[in-house]
Parts: sequence; C-alpha cells; structure tokens
Amino acid sequence: MTRATTLVLFILFSVCLLGREGPPNFLVIYMDDLGWADTSVRMMDSEPDSRSDFYRTPNLEKLAARGMRFSNGYAPAPTCTPSRKSIQFGKTPARLGYTFVHDVLAIKRGLSWAEEASLADVLKASDQNYVTAHFGKGMGKEQMKTIGYDAHDEFDGRASNGNFHGDYVDLKSRRPLPADDPKRIYSLTARSVDFLGKHAGKRPFLLMVSHYAVHVPHQATPAVIERYRKLPRGKYLTDADYLPPNQIAKARKTSAWRLQYAAMIDEVDAGMGKMMEVLEKSGELENTYVIYTSDNGGGLGPNGPLSWGKAQLFEGGLRVPWVVAGPGVKAGAQCDVPVVQWDLLPTLHDLSGSKAPLPKNLDGGSLRDLLLKGNAGKVIRPVEGLIFHYPCYFAPPLSVIRLGDHKLMRHLLTGERRLYDVVKDPAEETNLIRSMRSRADQLDSVMKKYLEDIGAEDVGEVYQARLEELDLFEVRAKENFRKKTRDLDPKKDAAEVARLKAKLQADLERFARNRVEVDLNRNSSHWAGSPPKSN
Repeated sequence: MTRATTLVLFILFSVCLLGREGPPNFLVIYMDDLGWADTSVRMMDSEPDSRSDFYRTPNLEKLAARGMRFSNGYAPAPTCTPSRKSIQFGKTPARLGYTFVHDVLAIKRGLSWAEEASLADVLKASDQNYVTAHFGKGMGKEQMKTIGYDAHDEFDGRASNGNFHGDYVDLKSRRPLPADDPKRIYSLTARSVDFLGKHAGKRPFLLMVSHYAVHVPHQATPAVIERYRKLPRGKYLTDADYLPPNQIAKARKTSAWRLQYAAMIDEVDAGMGKMMEVLEKSGELENTYVIYTSDNGGGLGPNGPLSWGKAQLFEGGLRVPWVVAGPGVKAGAQCDVPVVQWDLLPTLHDLSGSKAPLPKNLDGGSLRDLLLKGNAGKVIRPVEGLIFHYPCYFAPPLSVIRLGDHKLMRHLLTGERRLYDVVKDPAEETNLIRSMRSRADQLDSVMKKYLEDIGAEDVGEVYQARLEELDLFEVRAKENFRKKTRDLDPKKDAAEVARLKAKLQADLERFARNRVEVDLNRNSSHWAGSPPKSN
C-alpha cells in the first residue's frame, strides 16, 4: 500500500468518524436518580431484570439500537452534587474535594471550582467554533455561565439551579410549577429544541440537558399517569400505586408511587425524541454523539439485581443506565468494560479532534476505543481502577475501588473490608475477603495510595466540620431571634414574640438531634441503609 493510499484511507476514516464535514456535536441527556433498570432498554443482555417491564422509553430504545449500551457504567458518586461536578471536570469527587451532598468539609474550606476546565471549556479550546449550552439542574456552587457555557437557564442569581428549581416557579414564593410542566420537563425540552434549531447544522455544539426528573417529589402530567394506569401491571407494582387521581395528584405525599415515576420517565423520553427529530431534520443526527446516563443510582428501586440504591456505594447506588450513539459507534452493541462519568471530558476532547492539551490531573480516559470496538477496546486512564470515596456524615462512610471484575469496599470507621466479584455477583451477596485476601490487599493498596496522593477528605474532619456547622447554625438562629424581637413590645406583640420563640426552640431542638445523629454515626459500624436511631 502506497503512502498516498494510506493517506486517503485515513481521511475517509476521519470523515466517517467525525461526521460529514466538521467536528461532531454532543448532546448529553443527564437524568437525576434514574436507576440502572429503570428504562425499557436492557442494559445487560444476560440479565432480564436490567430493564423494566413497566416503564417505557421508546426513544431510548431507538438510541440503543443505533448505538452502544454500557452494562458497567458508573456514576461518580451515589448522590447528585459530587457526580455533577465530576462529570464536568473529568476528575473524581475525591480529587475535587466534594464527595457527598452538602459536603460540610468542602464548605468549611471555602472550596471553589470556577478555575477547573469543564466540558464546555475543553471543546471551546479546540478552536472549532463550538457553542455550548447547559439547561436544567446545576452542580452546586458555581453557575454554568462561570464554567464556559454560552447558554444556560440559571433561575437564581447567586447559585446554580438545584432540586427546588425543579419544583417551584421561584424559590422565594415557593409557587409550584404549573401542572403542564412537571419537573420542568417540557420547558427544558422546549429550550433544548430551540437551541438545536438555532445551531444544528450551522456550528458544532455541546448541549447538556440536565433533568430534575426523576428526583422526588415525583410529578407528571395527569394524562400520562392515566395512560400508565391502563397498562398491564409490572411485577413491582402494588395496589397502592393505583390510588384515585385526586390522591395521586398530591405529589409530595405520593413521591414513591410508580405511576407518577413511570410517567416522568416517559415524558423525559418523549422530550428526547423531539430533540432527535430536530437533529434529523437538520441533517446532523449522524454527526451527533448522544449520551444518555444518570447522576447516581435509583432512589425508588429495586435496581434490578443490583443491591441497594441511591446514597449507598453498593452497585445499586453507583451503576447507572448508559447509552451512547454517534459517528463510528458500533450499532446495537453492549460493552461490558467498566466506564465512569469522569471519562466524559477526555472522551469529548478526543472525539472532537481537538489539538489543544488536556487539562492536568484528570482521572478519566477517552472511551473512543470502546465506542469503535466494544469489548475489544481499551480505556487508558492516568489512575488505575475506579475509586469512589464517600466520607459521609449522614450515611455509612466508605471508600471503594472497582478494578477488573472485583470491587473492594473499606469501612472508614472500622477498617472492615468486603470484596465482591461484581461480574459474577452483581447483587454483592458473597463476600470474598477470606478466600481472596491477597486480591483485596492489592486493591486496597491501589486505593489507599490514590487517596493519600490527592489528600482526600478524612472522615474525622468531616464529622468535626458538621458539628462546627451546627454550632454556627445555632448562633445564627439565636442572633436572628434577637434581631426580630429587638423592637417588638412584649405585651402588644406577645403573639409574634411567642411565634418567634417557638420557632427558635424548634430549631435548637433540631440542631440537638442533628448532633446526636452525628455522634451515633461516627460510632457506628453499619454498612448501608438508614443510620441507627437514638432512643
């Protein structure tokens, strides 16, 4: 083969991979609390329970048919905020210093991530005229406009969108969202469709649609709920799921009912279908990588054969649905190689054809080889294995590493270890620590070295930070009471003084209970589920 022929073949391959003429587009559909088995797509061919027999996601089925399912796709953490930071910056929550929701130690340290390079920054640095947008739930402290996104929908001027933005029109009045826009599913879809209509086919784009669904409280439109009421029951549904509409409409009291949950999943899927239609009409569907996944494991459950769920470091809390379609991706394929969302940044950098250097100290590796070759491909990461550090004050504090087929879990208070073969035993029923102690030691050594190298959070410091925070809350509550009662007349305003005093007393009692919970948790050896209760 001549050099000229080789060059021609390389150009043809590049055109096939990167689309018709220029760099590819990226559309990320990021769900909230969606479990591994909460779609109608089977995430693992050999596991029937890796799909739902009741929830319906026809557009995701179409995406999977022309793309790849990852049976071992992981979220960065079992709760939302650390995952949402990690996916943006290509680093583990441990390296970023924010490892669980309301990370009190990170707050105490005043950490900021505004200087981190985001997905948007990486694509814009490629000098290929990318336009970037993020719509929906944010990542905590930093707003999306501060980390490289050209378009966004921040509703609060001080911080990025959070859970309550998916429940209320505005946070001050606590005015609920209208019935025709539950969890902002429809307005998010409309905003995303509008963005695609403006830019698809005109310039390359990154659009991240970050849903508030399916986080509690579960909300959906009545018509879709009623459609699911008429479908054949799934095996996990009970009579309680079929209460009358006037009861199921009270979203906060019915946040665990599966008709609402199913309807939410359906409505998000329909919105994704509308985005696919815009891409197809613009001629950009084949030139767009569409990535569908969730920020943590399912909160409603059960999560197929996986154990536990949201807020736990067992498989049900970390393993999530993950489907990718786009130029060069093997159609209808299943990939079993473990992947994690901090791989996304180097993946987008690679697929975009960027010549700019990658940011420093990344933990992820490009998934390009997997997308092209499936199980025959490889991911090369700077860090060995997938490491999850969770020094949480309100849940069992654990550190976990997935390396090859095995997963080691270490309890941060007791030092107790558990080892599972999560390929043969995804339910994590058989602890191999006694029969495979040398393998456990090997994984433990890799994990410890990594956590030491990055100066990961210490669980003792986390408990101390939480107690200091409660002390601060108490001081603020007392000061607020003094300010509000300073100019009140003890006799004329007796009712208002009594109301404020009762509120203060309730707050002080709550802080006292919180301190008891911290003390119970930091002296506990429990591994999962609710923490021990005080008498």
